[in-house]
Amino acid sequence: MRSIKISNVRAVTFDDHYTLRYPLREQEDIVFPILRALQKEGISSDDEFLKLYFEEDKLYRKRLKETLRESTLDDVVTNALRSRGYESKDVRGAVRKAVDFGLATRRTRWFPSVKKTLAELRKKGYRLGLISNTHWRITDDVRKEFEKFFDVVTLSYEHGYAKPYPSIFLTTVERLGVNANQCLHVGDDPIADVQGAKSAGMKAVFIKRTNVRSDADVEIGRIAELEAFL
Repeated sequence: MRSIKISNVRAVTFDDHYTLRYPLREQEDIVFPILRALQKEGISSDDEFLKLYFEEDKLYRKRLKETLRESTLDDVVTNALRSRGYESKDVRGAVRKAVDFGLATRRTRWFPSVKKTLAELRKKGYRLGLISNTHWRITDDVRKEFEKFFDVVTLSYEHGYAKPYPSIFLTTVERLGVNANQCLHVGDDPIADVQGAKSAGMKAVFIKRTNVRSDADVEIGRIAELEAFL
């Protein structure tokens, strides 16, 4: 474990999934509630739609890996429907409602002590940010909860690029009002979080939940350990 210059840290940014929160198990694939919602909107979404959806989802993931350009789940659904002969402008509203319905079925839980640690860091005067890779739009309720803890929330589908693309880190740092070398990023992905943050000139803390190795400045097992050196 390498040490960092704690005195130079003015802001801390965090990854979301598997860093701060985790999904509850035994949830059906989000496409199925979306499919049911589309049917209620009078849009035919059958086995052929499902096939096209999974093909579009595969293409989305391939493009994301190659370019780090982000889009939304709505785009995947719309593209699948377009392949069925629907015009994008005709289904835009129905797709948004169906995706909203699908997102409302997702359940996540905060890891123990995370909220307490975030509150303590804010009390100590650190600026806090969230940098999340997600093409799932967040609900208004989730956004409001994030805003209780974070001064800046940067989501890849809003920014246009996903981690480890440097701009998603640098944009967040700029909005936090600090220099990159004054900001510490915390995440569970050795590439997206650790390499991405360090390539942007930030320090990095790795949440080590598996045997995967990282090039982070510090490795910890849980968020509460941050208070030991911040």
